[in-house]
Amino acid sequence: MNKRDFKLGLLIGFLIGLLALPTLKNLEQDISSKWEGFKFGYFFLLPILLPFLVVAGLFIADKLAKRIKVIWQLARFVVVGALNTFIDFGVLGFLLWISKIEAAQAIALYAFFKFLSFTAAATNSYFWNKSWTFEKGSKAEGKEFAGFYLITGIGALLNVGIASLIVRLAGPAAGVSGNVLAGVIAPFAGVLIGFMWNFIGYKFFIFKK
Repeated sequence: MNKRDFKLGLLIGFLIGLLALPTLKNLEQDISSKWEGFKFGYFFLLPILLPFLVVAGLFIADKLAKRIKVIWQLARFVVVGALNTFIDFGVLGFLLWISKIEAAQAIALYAFFKFLSFTAAATNSYFWNKSWTFEKGSKAEGKEFAGFYLITGIGALLNVGIASLIVRLAGPAAGVSGNVLAGVIAPFAGVLIGFMWNFIGYKFFIFKK
């Protein structure tokens, strides 16, 4: 792991911690009801702690990559994916918070919010994965950019579709609050499916060497 990886690890960890705050703010009432005396202010430690955790994870991956090379590339993809996830969660959490909607009763608006949050994450994903994960330079190229968004577009349909379907079908039967279901569980499932699809597509089709 070189100095660039170290610095980028710190930066991404800080951004993840910062972007996690809107999602956690949206869940403040649920968290407070389960842990009496817990204060939202504690979460402001995340932008301080997470940079070091990310760097530690990259350091371990770098050592493991001496045996299995793909681990280092996969580790960077996971770190960028975590950043994308919290851009996704952060934008979605912010939109849910300011709109005060009940996602299960306003599924069309929720799906639109989810699309906006995913689009923000996908744009971020292109530049980080191109320049760092797959080391293909930082300048956007037309054909590559179009291919990236084709792969990502399919991922978006999977991401938004899975998240919206879970909210629609689970609803009150899930046994969790609407905020937890719509703000964490549903988007996490969407992100996971999109993550697997995107790594395969980016590695073997878009950023292949």
